[in-house]
Amino acid sequence: MTQSPPIFIRGAGEMATGIALHLAAAGFDRLVLQECPHPTAIRRAVCFSEAVAAGRWQVRGKNARHLNVPEECPSCWEEGEIPVLTCAEETSLRAVCPTIFIEATLRKRPVPLGKHLASLVLALGPGFTAGQDAHLVMETHPAHCGEILVCGAARPPEGEHSPAAVRHLRAPVDGRFHTECRLGDHLEVGSPVGFLQTGKDAIPLYAPMSGMLRGLLRDGTPVRQGGKVADMDDRPHITPQTLSSRATALGQAVTRLVRQWLQGDDTYAFI
Repeated sequence: MTQSPPIFIRGAGEMATGIALHLAAAGFDRLVLQECPHPTAIRRAVCFSEAVAAGRWQVRGKNARHLNVPEECPSCWEEGEIPVLTCAEETSLRAVCPTIFIEATLRKRPVPLGKHLASLVLALGPGFTAGQDAHLVMETHPAHCGEILVCGAARPPEGEHSPAAVRHLRAPVDGRFHTECRLGDHLEVGSPVGFLQTGKDAIPLYAPMSGMLRGLLRDGTPVRQGGKVADMDDRPHITPQTLSSRATALGQAVTRLVRQWLQGDDTYAFI
């Protein structure tokens, strides 16, 4: 492979991390992850967003390093690490000048996106329209994960009707989450997980099922109403270090797409 093109990934949660891991394994060594100053990913053990608090974070043998300025990215790449930036996205984009931009936050409230951001702009999940907000959109719905759309929008999420929804603990209102629990703790249904501080009020939050805390927000993290604060799992083969099958599938699909696009595959000749 010739020099790897700079690839900019918006987000550093589990899905973005799965994508970064597969791209890095395929030889794309100029990756940049853009994250907010207070990440809200709950499966923190498998999220490069943890580098924001820890300085460095390793997932499956790959290191990510938190940087305050994008000018330090080249030295980070030279050391085989993936930079995680928390400065303004506009500042990062001006410095990195990415060939490929991947929107991988999977937010309920999509942020602005446009085809002007890079030669290839790929958006994951609902909220974006292929050909309008991005060149391509990738499905994240479990039944269609990894499918690529050249026009139209992705299917909506399963939400509260998903079989997995019972495992999720969400914030009933906006507030700041506090907890003394740790990832990997085993709790019984109804056990206290933490509380949500909303002004003078402290709203207690309880385990929605019996099992292990696979995901948990950091103590003191601000969270919006409906945002996940914890994720539980009762399957014996699952640990906090288990990357989800969806993150793996998306990582494989994005890497395959990037390779095809760089090779000039006519399927994606949208420019």
